[in-house]
Amino acid sequence: MKMAVLMLFVFGFIIGAATFMENDYGTQTVKALIYKTKWFELFLAYFTAILVYNIFKYKTYKKNLAVFLFHFSFFIIAVGALITRYIGYEGIMHIREGQSVNMMVSDEKILEAVATFGGKSVSLEKPLYFSTMTQNTLEEDLDIGGKKVHLSLLKYLPTIEHEVIPDPEGKTILELKVSAEGQGKIYYFSKGDLKDFGAFYIGYDTPLRTDKPTFLIKESEDGFKVNSPFAMSYLKMDDKSSGELDAGDHNLTQRMLYRFGSNAIVVKSIYEKSKLKIVSSSLKTESGKPEYIELKASVGDQSREIVCKPLNGQPGELNTIEIDGVRLDLRIGAKIIEVPFAIKLDKFTLERYPGSMTPASYASDVVLIDKEQNLTMPYKIYMNHILDHRNYRFFQSSYDMDEKGTILSVNHDPGTLPTYVGYLFMTLGMIWSLFVPTGRFQKLLKGARKLQGAAVSILLALMIFNATDLHAEEPKIDPGVKKAISAYDIDHAQKMGKLAVQDYMGRMKPLDTVAHEMVAKITGKSAMFGLHPMQMLLGMITQPEVYQNVPMIKIGHKKIALTLGLPEDAKFAQFSDFFSKEDNSYKIYSAVTDATRKKPLDQSTYDKELIKIDERVNVSYMVYQGTILRIYPQAGDANNKWAAPLEAIKTFEPKTRDLVQLSVSAYFQSVTEGLNTGNWTHADLALKGIMGYQKTYGAAVLPSQQHIDMEIAYNKLGLFSKLVPLYLLVGLVMLVFAFIHVLKPAFSMKWIMRGALSIFIFGFVMHMVGLGIRWYVAGHAPWSNAYESIVFIAASTALAGILLARHSPFALAGTALLAGITMGVAHMSFINPEITNLVPVLKSYWLMIHVATIISGDGFLGLGSILGLLVLILFIIRGKGGHENIDRSIRELTNLSEMALIVGLFLLTIGNFLGGVWANESWGRYWGWDPKETWAAVTILIYAAVLHMRFIPALRSIFLYNVVATWAYSTVLMTYFGVNYYLSGLHSYAAGDPVPIPMWVYYAVAGLFVLTFLAARNKNLEK
Repeated sequence: MKMAVLMLFVFGFIIGAATFMENDYGTQTVKALIYKTKWFELFLAYFTAILVYNIFKYKTYKKNLAVFLFHFSFFIIAVGALITRYIGYEGIMHIREGQSVNMMVSDEKILEAVATFGGKSVSLEKPLYFSTMTQNTLEEDLDIGGKKVHLSLLKYLPTIEHEVIPDPEGKTILELKVSAEGQGKIYYFSKGDLKDFGAFYIGYDTPLRTDKPTFLIKESEDGFKVNSPFAMSYLKMDDKSSGELDAGDHNLTQRMLYRFGSNAIVVKSIYEKSKLKIVSSSLKTESGKPEYIELKASVGDQSREIVCKPLNGQPGELNTIEIDGVRLDLRIGAKIIEVPFAIKLDKFTLERYPGSMTPASYASDVVLIDKEQNLTMPYKIYMNHILDHRNYRFFQSSYDMDEKGTILSVNHDPGTLPTYVGYLFMTLGMIWSLFVPTGRFQKLLKGARKLQGAAVSILLALMIFNATDLHAEEPKIDPGVKKAISAYDIDHAQKMGKLAVQDYMGRMKPLDTVAHEMVAKITGKSAMFGLHPMQMLLGMITQPEVYQNVPMIKIGHKKIALTLGLPEDAKFAQFSDFFSKEDNSYKIYSAVTDATRKKPLDQSTYDKELIKIDERVNVSYMVYQGTILRIYPQAGDANNKWAAPLEAIKTFEPKTRDLVQLSVSAYFQSVTEGLNTGNWTHADLALKGIMGYQKTYGAAVLPSQQHIDMEIAYNKLGLFSKLVPLYLLVGLVMLVFAFIHVLKPAFSMKWIMRGALSIFIFGFVMHMVGLGIRWYVAGHAPWSNAYESIVFIAASTALAGILLARHSPFALAGTALLAGITMGVAHMSFINPEITNLVPVLKSYWLMIHVATIISGDGFLGLGSILGLLVLILFIIRGKGGHENIDRSIRELTNLSEMALIVGLFLLTIGNFLGGVWANESWGRYWGWDPKETWAAVTILIYAAVLHMRFIPALRSIFLYNVVATWAYSTVLMTYFGVNYYLSGLHSYAAGDPVPIPMWVYYAVAGLFVLTFLAARNKNLEK
């Protein structure tokens, strides 16, 4: 068991370190050094062998069938993984409409070589994984007819970049920037070069091609000429002059933009007596850029060099050479694999969210043609709806930009069945083990019921009060201005909040939501000046000249205040403060430009605040211009697009344009009347007119009145933010009384516990009500982004406390504090609480089950860790001699902590493997070593090691258990925050360009070290 626990820690360390390696050096490097290596395979085999050994050593198949079942399931899963690794493969199939395809390309880069001599051939296939961390080697031999073909690697670069350098013996090189189909790239041409750009060629002193037009550059005695088969427009970049050019010959001028159709060409530079040098400044491969692999092929004492430039997902170019009579055909790239049947694409369909370019779903109507089985079957493939035939599974992956072709992921994996059987056994065994009378969980439960009391404090709660400035002091404004902005009738403003509006992602929501989001974004507060957010939104639209001189834009840095000409302690600025009175220039333009050009890691606090305040100014401008009000549906639009008033007046058909203009004019006039007379009746009528327009022309996507009312109620209640002080107050009050009780056992906790538990349960019920309302409003499960996940973790923590900690004052205090802190984190400034539409891949019931289970597990792990932290504090105050009541509390909390970790580990493990099912059913692989899933695995391994430490006599210590249980929660934090903001991957927000680590993290780690050290002085406690 010692080796088993060690292997759990080592396994977690290896794969955790691999995520950082991948972030810096790329996926290929981590595959080359870890995941695709023989030593890692041997490590996994040894790990599995230890698992099987311990099953037989402890004879769990006789003593506890439930424990045996879930441990043995990992062996079955390992067998499935073995089959997948050595027999399964995956790749991509690209099909255009009307085309039938029976070929796929592998997702791996393969070296394929065929040597031919004397009428005989030998071949070689080898997957290639090169690393930029270490020296790469490749040594392969092909023996044929008594001759040996030796292949060796000379040079590897993860990306190719060209650098022009002078060379006395070099030639003329043209540097052109070519924009074809909207993508502009730099290309280098030497004499004789011809490059294909899809609709046309570009050539430098090459023969004309007849299959499509050629932009032909020719060198003459008096300079360079260009022959164009089509008329072009030009723009001289130096003096901005422009004109037209007929088809035919013309002088070729540097820094002149030649445009034809949607394409453009610029001659940036002409280099004489130069050569191209291939360089790479990147440590990892980059999407859309080829790699550079230079090989040496030798036969006897003769050799030739071969250069390959493989591009991910594409077959490599065939290189054919002859050495000493041996013909060698070699390519590096994706392997073309024949499928034993064909797929024909009848039609590809892309649906977008109303009025936006965001895909809602996309599907391929295909026909399966299997001549061997005499089968012709139509089928629709879309996200989470796969085609499964003869052990090949086809998934909707992507599509061509013209929406006339589909890209399907293809997976051939005989290991799916044993893997799923293992998942099933694991789930059954884990759940069963919780109810076995002789099992560990039931023993801990019985032990906890015999104990009472417990303790601890938590300084981390202080960070909550820095999470947001929603309660900061409001700026003072002129009484006349206050009167003007308060003149908007609250009843009418709330009626206006019921208008439906379409955001830029296509979500339909009430204007009330826009108002709340706008006020929070601009001011950093939920409300200002005692006004409802709709009153402020209405005022900003109808009286921008008033609001532009109201100090309401939050300033986050004193240097910004000084730049704007304000006192350095100013907290809010007027919109007009950002523009110079002399030339109306934007005062912080240069500073914002400089800040945005920096990498997030290099941005100072000032830079980050500049970017935030620039966003606030831009949101304000959108409100003043009315572009945020997309309230008018465009009649007959296939995508159900809605427009803001000015856009509607400019672009709509005459009939609807006139209706929009009339309704806008009537509404503004009636609002002015309401402000002057206090009578808002006409404004209410004008508002009904706009609502009538929405019902007439936007019924297809118009939310129901019930949906509108429910979302407005959600905004008004603000349940989640109100739970922060409720949970924290319960936790802190219970903490105080728990300490009193542990030091004075005669102090009765009966009614205090009942009251606190009742309030806590009430908070949990409100928590669930809030999640239910958000689910209804969003139309999808409320755990689909960072904010919702953290809120759900807090709910899971609260539930864990109610189930496991309701009889212990300290445990209940710790649970409430952790739930409050978690909710506080959800409302910090870097977490976006906005409800958004789901991307297609997230529309899966497997996802809902996976995320709900894994986040619930994190809640229980959080409870176990917070109880461990409480125990460390109790160790500090117990002294070396001990204290009977404190020691009893330590044992009680330790029992509860271990119970929480057992439940949390089971839920996390089951949830993680359910995530594998979701991934396998959505895009054809259950595990890809993505940083998020890898760190979830790290968490499982570390907590498994923590719970198995009791089998090792030297580690069987109450103190040591609580230390590692407390520190282990750092893996959960890394999974949710570290991966999201510091590592690249499918689940990442940072894409490998991390933001700086907050200073409070360092303080928290240092504080935990000090706490552990102080507790260690009094660690001796008998069981």
